Amino acid sequence: MKKYVLGVFIGFLLLMSGCGDQQDGVHTEDTDSQKEKLTIMHVDAESPRFRKFIENAEKELDLEIETIACPADADVRQAKISTILEAGDSSVDIFSVNDEMISEFKYKDYLKPLSDTVMTEELLFSYPESYMQNIPMKDGEVYSVPYLMDIMVFWVNREVTGDREIRTQEDFVALLKENLGNDVYGYGGAWDQSYAYNELSEFVNLFGGDYYDWENKNTREALSFLHDLATKGEVPVSQVVDRYEQMEQKFLDGKYGSIFMYSGAINTFECAGAYRMEKIQVAPLPGFRKNATNIATWQYVLNKASEHEKAAIKFLKYAASREGNIAYAECMKCLPARLDVIREEKLDIPGFQVLQDYVNHVELKERPFSSDPMKDISKTGILFQQYVMNQISQDEFCEKMEEMQKNQR
Repeated sequence: MKKYVLGVFIGFLLLMSGCGDQQDGVHTEDTDSQKEKLTIMHVDAESPRFRKFIENAEKELDLEIETIACPADADVRQAKISTILEAGDSSVDIFSVNDEMISEFKYKDYLKPLSDTVMTEELLFSYPESYMQNIPMKDGEVYSVPYLMDIMVFWVNREVTGDREIRTQEDFVALLKENLGNDVYGYGGAWDQSYAYNELSEFVNLFGGDYYDWENKNTREALSFLHDLATKGEVPVSQVVDRYEQMEQKFLDGKYGSIFMYSGAINTFECAGAYRMEKIQVAPLPGFRKNATNIATWQYVLNKASEHEKAAIKFLKYAASREGNIAYAECMKCLPARLDVIREEKLDIPGFQVLQDYVNHVELKERPFSSDPMKDISKTGILFQQYVMNQISQDEFCEKMEEMQKNQR
């Protein structure tokens, strides 16, 4: 009995003094509370694959990272992020943004420049030079860390095209002219007013034109080509209301033999069980006048109002590193942003070899953006729709584009 009472008394003293198991519990909580914290608003926040990437980054960097989803709709997403940044709201430290957003935000006093802390001069050589100079940079400062690259590639649906090779402009035109059945077209696009910009700039690239020069012969030839597709019935005029979601579905359904679409769609087609040899494939870019294609990236930006800058810089350095590029790419099954990683690694992502061939053999071009990209993209799309539906002439289209670009300068 004495031993029992003595044991209880000693246990009470240990509890009061904070020793034993209870002390270990308090110590663990203290350690966790000392972890640097970080909040990221990310386009992939609801993906289990992205959660895995974040969990690995937390262990690697000894950080506590909260992720918040951003709106799926491009216009709503841009408005929401812009509102947070403009208000000086510090609740989010890092945002994932696309080319359209960084092209606007870098001209505002929203973001922390990253040239001295993350995007060093040496690191810049790992990315496409022209892209970096014209999209994330302003006045010699870098305002974002690209982490994912999308290449506009040429897709074919073999159930429509069969085994034919589409290597040249002539091959492409022959496919367009062939009778493939009711409501089946050799090629289709997304000509909604917010998406036609991609198609327009891509064909200007292919014809060797200059998006900033609407008197350029090759630029005009690209315009004529797209106009004639609609007027000759070689594409459905109804695609003026289609965004990428509708275009992808029609492609999956065998309504189009080919499309130009960003490489990230591989995951969409693979999830649908369609990315395979006898169905949907990425094909080499057809040889028009110039072997050039659009690229886009998703990027991280640092909120100028962030109260966790030290933790944010630690994460951004990791995201920009070779290790971070590989980790994100293989978790998300997508192409990383660094060219050296694409060229030198064998990444476990669908279609990697053909995308690697694009990087090695095709000129990768940034899309031209103004400082108010969403507004000007929509204006361009409306003008393009009016042109292909014969509501305005080519001269009128070009004059209005020149006028709009003059106001941007």
